[in-house]
Amino acid sequence: MPVTKRYLNSLDKIYRDILAAFPQFDATRRVGYGLAYQSLYSALDGKYSLGEIKLACEQMAQGGAVEIRNKIFVHPTALGEELIAAITGQQPAPRFPFRSFSPPHR
Repeated sequence: MPVTKRYLNSLDKIYRDILAAFPQFDATRRVGYGLAYQSLYSALDGKYSLGEIKLACEQMAQGGAVEIRNKIFVHPTALGEELIAAITGQQPAPRFPFRSFSPPHR
């Protein structure tokens, strides 16, 4: 289901600001690359407290827009990437162009 302008406008500003911060913090980021809460706080220049950012990210995780890993890193899901592209007006982040590196098995 595509993200509509009406849906975007219905989101609280903190959610839109957090999602827009991903490409702002790292314009070369790839699909699914995450940021730590502290990085989001930095990208948002103190507009929200660290606690507000954490709570908002937890809410977005419950809604399926992000995944929180290791209790600190926020990774956009496919829905999150679609929202980021719609909010910023940019093309979705590119996928990683090759398989992950695997060390030799011992």
